[in-house]
Amino acid sequence: MKTRYKIAVLALVAVAGSALLGGSFWWWLVGIAVGKFVIRLLFTIALAIVIYCLVYAAIIGGIFWLLIS
Repeated sequence: MKTRYKIAVLALVAVAGSALLGGSFWWWLVGIAVGKFVIRLLFTIALAIVIYCLVYAAIIGGIFWLLIS
């Protein structure tokens, strides 16, 4: 992901968090930190699910290959 898109997403998350929690500068900084953590956590979980599915697809495909041949 390009740096400008990362900055735009972080700014959007920070502004949304700041608006929900009162609008001060410190809430804005907290919004950036929490936003980075949540985004990384979601991407990590999504990657884990994809790898989990691919591993089981390879196992099932290998079993089918053995059964067919």
